[in-house]
Formats: sequence, structure tokens, C-alpha cells
Amino acid sequence: MPFASVQACARALSVAVRCKTASLVPRRSRAAVTAPATTGARRGVMTEAVIADDVGEARVTAAAAGKRRVVVLGSGWGAISFVKSLDASGPYDVTLVSPRNYFLYTPLLPGAATGAVEDRSIVEPIRRPISSKGYRYFEANALSVDVAKRTVRCRGSDHTFQDEEDLAKSQAWKEFDLEYDYLVTAVGAVPNTFGVPGVQENCMFFKEINDAARFRREVNERFECATLPGVPKERIQQLLRFVVIGAGPTGVELAAELYDYVYQDVAKTFPRRLLEDVSIEIIDLQEKILSAYDRRIAEYATDFFQRANIKCLLGAAVKEVKDGAVVISDRDGSNVREVPFGLAVWCTGIKLNPFCEKLIESLPQQENKRSLLTDKNLRVKGSDGTIFALGDCATIERPRSLAKAEELYREAARCTPEGDCEIDLSKDGVKKALKYGFDEFPHLEEIYNRVDDVFTTFTGGSDRMSFPEFRVMLEDVDKGLRALPATAQVAKQEGQYLAQYFNTCAGDEDKIKQGDARFDYVHKGSLAYIGKDAAVADIPGFAIVKGFAAGLIWKSFETVSQVSPRNVLLVAADMIRTKIFGRDISRIN
Repeated sequence: MPFASVQACARALSVAVRCKTASLVPRRSRAAVTAPATTGARRGVMTEAVIADDVGEARVTAAAAGKRRVVVLGSGWGAISFVKSLDASGPYDVTLVSPRNYFLYTPLLPGAATGAVEDRSIVEPIRRPISSKGYRYFEANALSVDVAKRTVRCRGSDHTFQDEEDLAKSQAWKEFDLEYDYLVTAVGAVPNTFGVPGVQENCMFFKEINDAARFRREVNERFECATLPGVPKERIQQLLRFVVIGAGPTGVELAAELYDYVYQDVAKTFPRRLLEDVSIEIIDLQEKILSAYDRRIAEYATDFFQRANIKCLLGAAVKEVKDGAVVISDRDGSNVREVPFGLAVWCTGIKLNPFCEKLIESLPQQENKRSLLTDKNLRVKGSDGTIFALGDCATIERPRSLAKAEELYREAARCTPEGDCEIDLSKDGVKKALKYGFDEFPHLEEIYNRVDDVFTTFTGGSDRMSFPEFRVMLEDVDKGLRALPATAQVAKQEGQYLAQYFNTCAGDEDKIKQGDARFDYVHKGSLAYIGKDAAVADIPGFAIVKGFAAGLIWKSFETVSQVSPRNVLLVAADMIRTKIFGRDISRIN
């Protein structure tokens, strides 16, 4: 039968099934499905009734049920934490929109890139937590936000089963609007090339599960090609030169996993002569790898890599990426040289998602052009308290204490009824002044804990601190204010906080807009795998752990931290399988 006839039969069968299904719907339910959710619903707006029809069940509209409409954009750490922590019985009608219909456990992405864990083990279908709570999901991209009308313009994803003609016809219905009372933006960020020429054309990025799959495939292909008879020595060396650009946690763990893949699996299954031609190099502008970690960890990890024969090109700025070579220089621009490669992976830097760029343009109060600026309750500035942002796409505005230096100083100084106060403060007086500002300026707690060490630095050796010296100290502390790191740990805590915030406010618009308890990030430690079953761990209030013991902590933590029991079992099984049998080095396209 011709393909066109098959399509026609399929369409006829689909219509017949719909008609039969409609005839089985009770009269009352049918009215609920077909009646418009609100009077005067605009064409193209996904009203509650239309959504109900799409999911195959009649639902009472959010307005009729007295529920607030919450639209969540994204399916990463912030979004999944928010959805899982939100009370399903609360007064919210939730819709999640993301072009990616799964959650990805990003800390194990380097492991998936070498087969230490399988890619399916670290993804969780987003519909599992969504459907279990009675929420809904649309596989679509968010295009723009109309802040005044409180609508999000979305476009459904294209699918591989659609031919060009079908794609052209579907454009009319693929775009739709979602109305919201509250919008939670957790769309993440995109790789940043910092304007370096040639990165897009000659480097792999490493951010999504498809990137890990591509890396795994290409590495395997290179070793298979290198074993063919007659391949010149120069070609083999070129094939097996791997360069990782960026020595943060992702870059370091990718280099470490690649090292294990080569010396634990390739060494056993491929000709050993290939090992002498393998080169793994990591490039970074900082002087140590894992430079954001404790200095002792950074030094240990750097020394560990160098002893493992992973070449560390540190203090190097990337000027250009050519076909087959990275052009680097020293920090001052001198000593320009080329680093040849067969495969280069860009693991450094992120920038604002294009969707957020459009949103910032529509909000005049958004002064930070690098991320969405939020207040202490994660509300986007300029959005009238109806838009929230979390994760990599957002930055919390942190007030500077210098503006209230006099108020803090006077609070600690002993003053007479006439208003005359001590001219200078003792060390205990400075601590009292700093403690007074904890609620409004959380970052003062850091200097409070170090007053005994830094007091004389600001007083010139004196045991008393004057008001000008106090101002200099606060100015120095304010300069050290940093945006929260773009990590899974931060996004997860923000999602949990926002869900609890919504649960507490119970749909009360005034409470949600006014805000109360601010978000306070609690750093629970840092972990990084560095190869050969070793890791580094910085656990606040406990210790810095390095080596094999830290490796056990890392494996245990990354296993139990999965978002579902299914993922926990899969990751645990993968790690046991890899330890006993090694990685799967087959290539399945």
C-alpha cells in the first residue's frame, strides 16, 4: 500500500477513535471539556479546557477551583527541586514547560561520557514527578514573556517523525500562550565562548547528555581507527591527543574519567602500543586546577594530575582554537604557542540564556545584563513579584553594608543620653557591630568569624578601631561579595526554598509579593573525582579528605543523591559493574 494511503488510513482511524471516545464521555464531563475556561479566551491561548482535552481528562479550571496558576520553565536542578518539594495539595495549578523531557543528574555527566555509568541511569523522565502530583508538562521552548498580560509564549518541539510538509503545517498550532499568576524561571545557562575565535567550529561543548554520548563515541572511534594496519605514527598521535579547556570541576572530572578509561579499559583491550601515543592535557587561566576549592585541595589535585601524566597547562589564556590546535599564551599575552589536539572539549564558562535576555530587555529595573537579578526571595526585580528565577539563570542582589556603616558602628558604641559615643571600638565592640548587621547583610558573618585574625590589619596594630577604619573594613568585605556559584547544590537549595515559600504563603498573593524569610545558601561541601578511584572532598565543619577515602565518599554521595530510587539502583549497579567488569567500550550509534 502506498505510504500516502497508509497516512490517510491512520488519520481516518484516529478520527474514528476520537469520535468513539467522545461518545463515551458523560454529558456533564463533555461540557467541561469543550466549554471555554474563561470568557473571551483569546485565540492561541492554552486555556484550562484545551489543556484538559490535551491530557485526556476533564479538569475543573484553576480559577473555579480557587488555585493560582504556576508555570515552571525548565527541567534542571532548580525546576525539579521546586516541583518535588511543592505541596501537591496546595492551592497551585502547576504547568512545567521544557524542551527536554527529562532531568539530568549533571555531576555524573563525565562518568557517562566514558561509560563508567550509563546515560539512562542519570536521567529521570520529567513526567514521573509531574504526573504523580497531578501537574502537567509540555515539551516546548519558552520564547518570550508578556509581563503585563502575564503570559508565556511557547513553541512545541519539532520531532523526527515529522517530514518537511508536516513540519510546515504544524507551525500554525505549535506556538501557544500559557497564562500564569506566578512564573518560575529555571531555564539554566548556555556555554560561553568569551568571544574566542574558532571555539564553536572546532570544540565540543560538554553540558548535555548528548554531549557525553558524542564524546564517548568519538573517543572510541579514535582508538579503533588508530589500531588499523598502516596508519602512520603521526596520524595515531594526532588522533589520540585529547585537550580539555577549563580546570573547574567538570573539566577536571572529565579528564580524570578519560584517564581511567584509557589506562583501566583501553589498556586491557586494545594494543598496548597505543598508550605511548595517548596525550591528555588540561588548560586553564588559573595557576591551579580546581582553583575555586580550598587551596590545599587545589594543590593536591594539581600534583595528582601531574603525577598521573595528565599535562596541566596552567596560567594560560586561550587566544584561538584552530582546526587541530589551541592557540594559548601567558596571562600577559606573551609566549604565544600552539597545543595540537585530535579532540578538544570546551568546559569553561556559561552565559545568559537567550530567553532570559529577552526578559531582561522587557524589565527596566534589570541592571545586571549577565543574569536575572532577584531579591532575597528569588523574585525577579521589576516583575511586580509575579516572576521568580533560580539556578544558573539568576543572581541574588546582595545589599552592601558600607551604606549603613554609621548605623552599625553607633549600635555597638556606648553612647550617652546626649548622643555622645565612643570614638573607637574594641575588638568585642566590632564583633557586636557586625553581629547587629547579620540579618540584613549575611556576608558580615564571614568577617565576624575572622575578626581575631584581621582586626590589627585594619587598625594598624592598635587594640581599638576608629570609625574610618571600620568603614575601610566594611568596604573591603563588600568588595569580596560574590554571586553564588553556578552549581547543582545552589539550584537545588533555591528550588526547595521557593517551594517551601509557596507552601507557607498558601497562594496568598500579598504574602508572596511581600516576602519574609530570605533565601540563605548553606554550603554543604565540595566533591570532585580526580581519577584512579581517588577524589577530593571539602566538608565544612568536618575535614578535607583526599585520595581513596574521598573516592569512596564521592561514589556513595553521587549514588544516594539521585532524584529517584530507580536512579539510585541504576547508578549503584553501574558502579559495581564497572568495578568488576570494566567499562563498556562498544560503540552503538
